[in-house]
Amino acid sequence: MQSLGVRKISTPIGPMIAEASEIGLTRLHWGDIPITESQTGSSHLDCAERWVKSYFLGEETTKPTLDFSGLTKFRKHVSLTLQNKVPFGKITTYGELAIEAERKGASRAVGSTMSKNPWTLLVPCHRVVKSDGSLGNYSAADGVNTKAWLLNHEKSHLN
Repeated sequence: MQSLGVRKISTPIGPMIAEASEIGLTRLHWGDIPITESQTGSSHLDCAERWVKSYFLGEETTKPTLDFSGLTKFRKHVSLTLQNKVPFGKITTYGELAIEAERKGASRAVGSTMSKNPWTLLVPCHRVVKSDGSLGNYSAADGVNTKAWLLNHEKSHLN
């Protein structure tokens, strides 16, 4: 699916890039682009920007529509399971997520899916930790430091 637009979104821990097709959001990731390239508009990008800003305020709002056309059936299923079953401020393990997605024993495949997650924050891979409770890896932004920051941010807004 061809990209319809791209937008830079400022956050407290660095800029994010939202990319959209006609179907929905194709990516939401940490990064930077020149301001002149971030002026494209679409309702999907507008929704993504509102959602990201609300996330950092600890508020709920409508989630953007996601364009799953680039994902395998397995990756889509695991991503939707995580997005729908692990709420703000909660964590799960790779094994628990595999069981929740009805793929018991597929914790490594779940981990691989999380490492390729195209929608940081929206599909909250930062909420998935190792079975011993340690944070594990995080491939976005400043790695595990960002993961810890996001988990602490969510915990602080749970009241």
